[in-house]
Amino acid sequence: MKQLSREAFDRARDFIKARARPLDRALFAHRFEGASVDLVTAELARFQNDDGGFGHALEPDVRTPTSSALATEIGLRTLQELGCASDHPMVARAVRFLLETIDPRTRVWRVIPPDANAHPHAPWWHDGDGSLARTFDDFLIIPRASVVGLLHHYAALVPVDWLAGLTEHTVATLEAIADDAFAGGGDSLRYALHLVETKALPRSYRGRLVPRLCSLSRKFVSCDPQEWGGYVAAPLKVAPTPDSLVADELRAGLEMYLDYLIDHQAPEGAWEPTWTWGDFYPDVWERAKLEWRGELTLRMLTALRAFDRIEKSGQ
Repeated sequence: MKQLSREAFDRARDFIKARARPLDRALFAHRFEGASVDLVTAELARFQNDDGGFGHALEPDVRTPTSSALATEIGLRTLQELGCASDHPMVARAVRFLLETIDPRTRVWRVIPPDANAHPHAPWWHDGDGSLARTFDDFLIIPRASVVGLLHHYAALVPVDWLAGLTEHTVATLEAIADDAFAGGGDSLRYALHLVETKALPRSYRGRLVPRLCSLSRKFVSCDPQEWGGYVAAPLKVAPTPDSLVADELRAGLEMYLDYLIDHQAPEGAWEPTWTWGDFYPDVWERAKLEWRGELTLRMLTALRAFDRIEKSGQ
């Protein structure tokens, strides 16, 4: 198994500190250098709106400042990582936003707001005559599956019966929806796995979903290095740590992919996105691409450390 050398790690660290967003710099300092949670929440707060939701290109491919369920899931998951409890003001406001914006009829969240079309965005986020709902399976999985998991983590802020009904509806959907809903780049699988990996989720729901998600991971995750240069369901997307639910299912592919990552670090220390916006907003894409490079570099370093693939000091 290959190891990321200390020199390569230092190049990645230097790239993050010099060129990544302040949020990703703060997260690196927290994860790798013991910096305080407050350093991260201060940067994350810049993305939170007065309505409690997150926006402002927290997800770099969607540039609207308006709050979205997509960005709020990212913001709330970050707060969860930081150990912020239900009484943290940023948590309480984000949960309130989610409770207020779910469609009571369909029990889903529209993934991004309608005004996203009026701001620079990736082509797959463009909504033309309902195309966004068709692309994202009526939002039945993205962002809902992951959001429901977060609501269980912060269940003290959520009506008990309401959450039980929403969870049953979500789990039943994940049981019944066609396999093809999980094809493509692996995002639907990742959102569903976030739900199942939530420690606060009742065991009965987990038991209903685990066999199918393991099977879907074997079916749709690419373990072919020839495909990893494109936007595919690479192993690390669904199993970012050795403790991930499907890590054992994908063990051989994961080890190959970690070797691949080490071999494909750019000379300046970053890892590159495997997608582009094509002809959509080419100038803005350059800014979004830089933001992604910082976020991906942090993500890859975090994963490599989790799998013990970074050379120890002094080796």
